[in-house]
Amino acid sequence: MIKFNKFNVTNGTDKARVFYSQYTRTDGQECVVLYSKDYDRALGRIFSDEYVNNTDSMTDYFERGQVVLFADHPLYAAAAARAN
Repeated sequence: MIKFNKFNVTNGTDKARVFYSQYTRTDGQECVVLYSKDYDRALGRIFSDEYVNNTDSMTDYFERGQVVLFADHPLYAAAAARAN
């Protein structure tokens, strides 16, 4: 079970510090984006399918990951409630 807290997201085992952003994309889809505050992979362990980190070389080592939850995702309502 994933729990959305004010400053982090946890699944009971892993805990990732995040900040939230809720908006409507240019294609009209509503989404909540969770941005990792740290350079670890904790957010990726919690959201294995939704996690995105576009690291392609050693120079991108410090890129932080993010998770995008669209309105049709089962966790969207909980993330949107926390984002507001």
